Amino acid sequence: MALMTFIVLEGFSGTGKTSLAQGLERMGWLRLQESAHAVPRDVPVADRADTAADFSLLGATMTYSSVVSKLRGMRNIVSEGYLLSDLAYAKIRLELGKSGAYPIMLAMVKRMLEEPALRPDLYVLLKAGSETISSRQLGKDERERNTAEYFRTRYYTALEEIHAELKEESIEAVETDHDVDVTLSSILQVLDRRKVIVA
Repeated sequence: MALMTFIVLEGFSGTGKTSLAQGLERMGWLRLQESAHAVPRDVPVADRADTAADFSLLGATMTYSSVVSKLRGMRNIVSEGYLLSDLAYAKIRLELGKSGAYPIMLAMVKRMLEEPALRPDLYVLLKAGSETISSRQLGKDERERNTAEYFRTRYYTALEEIHAELKEESIEAVETDHDVDVTLSSILQVLDRRKVIVA
């Protein structure tokens, strides 16, 4: 049985992951929410998370593994962030002395990605200008705002390092300063060009 498409939208808070995933959901894709949306509200996220929170956030993402594995033969799937996104934030928190979870998380993710059905077809790296991100952050729930400058400047380099270490190299960058419909069209063009869409 042919596998359907599984893509991951990666990007700093405010680059449009949820809005774009909802756009694909309206087109029939199965949407998997970002881990920060999937954990209980008393779990700290963004720059306030700690070791226990990092394990909780990864755990939320890991619960999707069975869904992804079972449904890839029937549905196109889009995930708002995924295992590598959780690792990027955990790596930054390790560097800041806020969490010690990263080394264990990295070993777990390496093992998970050995399963072909759990590996995305494509990571779409969303990027936006600082003004766009700041504006979108204002519209977020206070719990999910991530305004710490170090996180914003370090996120993409941390993510790049993790992609290289795990050899997850199927990545396309998309600018998201435009409105959702324009950006969604750009993503669909990327998927068509990369020939990863299965209708």
